[in-house]
Amino acid sequence: MLSEMIESLLILLGGKDSQVTEEKTNQNLKLLRNEQWFRELFSKHTSLFLENREIRYVIGAVNLEKVLNSEKDKKKFQEVISILIDKKQR
Repeated sequence: MLSEMIESLLILLGGKDSQVTEEKTNQNLKLLRNEQWFRELFSKHTSLFLENREIRYVIGAVNLEKVLNSEKDKKKFQEVISILIDKKQR
């Protein structure tokens, strides 16, 4: 169920068809670190953002420009990242 939700979100946010690379993931992480809400998450869960494949895939797959320019998309993205973090901490 979680993977279906993530896949739906990626399609919605325009990232499913693009190739996810380490460069793209790192670029998106750098952009996200300009966002207050993300800085707080990143400081608490740095190792997950740097090492967890699923979280890194989601970050690299989304069209971050679209996400950050839409409050609705940003909220959805925040929810998915939070769910993934919660799932990985269990």
